[in-house]
Amino acid sequence: MPTTYNNPVYPYRRAPELDRDGIRHCPVVIVGAGPTGLAMAIDLAQQGIESVVLDDNNTVSVGSRAICFAKRTLEILDRLGCAQPMVDKGVTWQRGRVFFQAREVYDFDLLPEAGHRMPAFINLQQYYFEEYLVDRANELNELIDLRWLHKVTAVDSQAERSEVLVSTEDGDYRLACDYLLVADGANSRIRDLLGLESRGQVFQDRFLIADVIMKAVFPTERWFWFDPPFHPNQSVLLHRQPDNVWRIDFQLGWDADPEEEKKEENIRPRVQAMLGADVEFELEWASVYTFRCRKMDSYIHRRVFFMGDAAHQVSPFGARGANGALQSTENLAWKLARVLKGQAPRRCSPPTTTSASTVPPRTS
Repeated sequence: MPTTYNNPVYPYRRAPELDRDGIRHCPVVIVGAGPTGLAMAIDLAQQGIESVVLDDNNTVSVGSRAICFAKRTLEILDRLGCAQPMVDKGVTWQRGRVFFQAREVYDFDLLPEAGHRMPAFINLQQYYFEEYLVDRANELNELIDLRWLHKVTAVDSQAERSEVLVSTEDGDYRLACDYLLVADGANSRIRDLLGLESRGQVFQDRFLIADVIMKAVFPTERWFWFDPPFHPNQSVLLHRQPDNVWRIDFQLGWDADPEEEKKEENIRPRVQAMLGADVEFELEWASVYTFRCRKMDSYIHRRVFFMGDAAHQVSPFGARGANGALQSTENLAWKLARVLKGQAPRRCSPPTTTSASTVPPRTS
């Protein structure tokens, strides 16, 4: 568990539906109070659309997880009222360097111009980001009904609406909605309940994330090594985070044992070889992952829409996971709001094509 951050514990509330007869109908029900689900609820609320957000947990993510947030994502979050605390807490960066062995072979600047409202990138642990989203959602509680420890255990997807069965410590209740938005992660339970699949490729490689606390001499830049002398024949990535935490990402190879590699006695020699024998550090958090690139054949199933990792997964390289999810969420939010307000049809007509014979002749 991280030592620089204490996970908040959000209160469980008894559902009012447990004390009513019949089934309540809502415009939108969102499953998953992670970054995607909360951003969608906030965006809809700012457009006057009510939602109920259900999560089977009662805190934010454990471990730093996604840490890189791009300029376009920050611009979206600024509109949602969440960006400023992120920028204030996060580590701003725009330069990167690439090394082959001990030699620098490339450097880049992602924002060479001055005067932009948002930086090219910030690094910020995901748990801070989620906490700021929860804070913003609570400010909009007249339109966002955020329910912790409410677990969806069954889904009935129909042509004109969806229904969910929700389990709590006080019993089960049902909700109906015009649209069910699913943001319950890569191993989506809702996707499984509906018998749907996410298909693609599992890459036969393993990577170790080691978040370490240290006061280092490295600049606030993204450094990437191919075949470095301290970790030969593999790659290494270095990023700075708030609280003097540094993210080090070691490529391990497919034969590595994940459980062994997560042990501190095996992580320390790798980090020490990289930093040097005299550098002191503390291990904050560690994880071993194998990345997947996969997606659903369709993100829409009747009145159920899948979002974020529940719909599509990409490799973490290039910071495409959280950034891509939030940008695609914004794209869905404005369209869905217009449909719910009656300002746009539920289905778009196919585009009209013009044959060559009907194009007016060109005149001189």
